[in-house]
Parts: sequence; C-alpha cells; structure tokens
Amino acid sequence: MSDDAYRRSLLKRVCLNIAILTNKYWFLPVDDKGHENFHPVGRGMKSSDWCGKSRGLLVCKNVAGHKGSALGGVDSTSKVVVRLQHFWCKKSSCPVCFIRGWSVRGAGFIANRLAEAVKCSFGEVEHVVVSVPKSDHDLAYEVLRSKVGKALAVCGVGGGALIFHGYREDRNRKVLAWSPHFHCLGFIRGGYDRCRHCKGGDCYKCHGFEGRCYRVFRENGYIVRALNKRKTVFGTAWYQLHHATIKIGIKRFHVVTWFGVCGYRNFKGVKPFADVPCPVCGDAMTRHFHVGKRYIVKDLGHAGYVSSFVDDEFDESGRPNYADAVGGRVE
Repeated sequence: MSDDAYRRSLLKRVCLNIAILTNKYWFLPVDDKGHENFHPVGRGMKSSDWCGKSRGLLVCKNVAGHKGSALGGVDSTSKVVVRLQHFWCKKSSCPVCFIRGWSVRGAGFIANRLAEAVKCSFGEVEHVVVSVPKSDHDLAYEVLRSKVGKALAVCGVGGGALIFHGYREDRNRKVLAWSPHFHCLGFIRGGYDRCRHCKGGDCYKCHGFEGRCYRVFRENGYIVRALNKRKTVFGTAWYQLHHATIKIGIKRFHVVTWFGVCGYRNFKGVKPFADVPCPVCGDAMTRHFHVGKRYIVKDLGHAGYVSSFVDDEFDESGRPNYADAVGGRVE
C-alpha cells in the first residue's frame, strides 16, 4: 500500500471510530510483504450501517463504591458511572466494532470459560507468551500452531486459550513487522508460584516451569515465558484480542483456539457473558434513559466521544439525570 493510500485508509477508519488514535498499534502501517493474507484485526470494511449506532446507556449508581476512584482522570466520588451502548457486529475485521464489539464479546467468553475451569480445580489462570524463532517465521499458520502447542505441553501448560498475533511494532521503521507469536491464557501444571517467588538458582537444571522453558529454547528456539499476574482475565483477554491477527481469504479463521484440558472435547462448561461490569467498582451496570441537560456525544467518529464517563446523579433541582429503563430497547 502506498503512503497516500495508507493515509486515506487511516482517515476513513478514524472517521468511523476515533478510538483508533488511542493505540499506536491500531494505526501503524503494516509491512505485510510475503504475508499479505494476514491482517491485524479492525483493518477491513465496515460491516453494516448499523455498526456503531447508539442504542442507549448503561449506568452504575453504586455511588458509595465509586468513592476515591477516578475514570478518565476525573474523580468519581459521589458520581454515577455512565457507559454508552452501541450496535456491534461479530466481525473481527470491522474497524467500528473490533474494539468494543468483537473483542469484548470474545474476552467475555474466554474469561467465563476459564472461570468455570478454575472451579474444576485446573489451577490459577496464567498469561504465557510463546515467541516463534525467525527460522520458523514463514511456516504455514497450521504448522506454527501445532509447534507452539507442543512447546507449551513440554513446558507444562496443561490447557487454555491461544490468541494469535502475527505482528510486532518495529520502532525503528515505525511499522508493524511480521513476528508471529501466541498469547496463552491457561493453566500451568503445578502452578507458577514456585518460579515466581524463586530467589535465584540454576533454572536450567530445575524441573519447574522456567527450567522446562529453558530446555525448550535450547532444543528448538521457541521462547516460552510467563508474565506477571494481571488484574483480570477479562482485561488481559480483551487487550490481546483487540490487536490480534486474522487470516483473510478464508471463510472463517479462529483467532482464539482452545487446547489441552480446556479443549472442547475435554471441557464443556461455560457460562454466558451477559452483565457489563462498571469500570470503577465492578458492579453490574443497568440500562437507563438520560433525562438531564448534559450533551452526550454518541458518534464514534467525533473528537469529543468517550465510551464511559462520570456524571452527577441529580441536577441542581434534585431531579435524577438518569431514569430507569423498564423493558424495551434503549435508544
């Protein structure tokens, strides 16, 4: 893609979704030479005229739980938290829906499926990254996925969800360069605390997770490492999904694949993802109508758009700014 074509593409995507400018990964040009059949999510065409249309508000009125916290740099003490709802399609390539539609839906499924696995005594969910050596960068995706699965098994990862990333940021050239790797949210046999709290020693001779990873690297060059504990599984899954990679030109490509004890043949339990948690206190948010005087920007492409914000629960006369929505669709 030429520089002019790239700028036109970026401008079009930003006009559809201003949030693209908040993450460098979403707007950097892609160096896809030799890998033109792969694209970062959100780089396709808008799926429908309904994509991103406003469909109402979600509000959390747990004012006591917002004390001392902030949202978007604004103190939420004595405030309600408001989140805009939109219509989202289910396509990972859609530049309007990939951040808060497809990624949120997928992260909710991952978080709830892994939560059920935790209840089955599979252990604690860990975040593991597998980086592919340069010698294997040009292998077919199916071959890469198989080799990554074998490396994880040798390292003691018993199962979980794999999220494919084909690109990393090349800071010198300011592009996304081909560098395939996989993020795993899953379970390490025996846990990772032994290595996490280790005060030093010869990892290569150890039978813990790090020792197994060292031996895998020596054998085939695959780098397997466990990252620090994350605040939430949902947040980690959402972050990894919204800059994942898809394969184009085929009917359906699974960005997320399940393996081991969490594979579909071995584990059926999953809860639906329904409630939307408040970004400040975590309580379930409920539908409301806005009846106050504040002007709320609902256009995703507008420079003043924010997806969530805090507001006064009552106006100067003591009337509520947000009324309960009872039944029906919120507009």
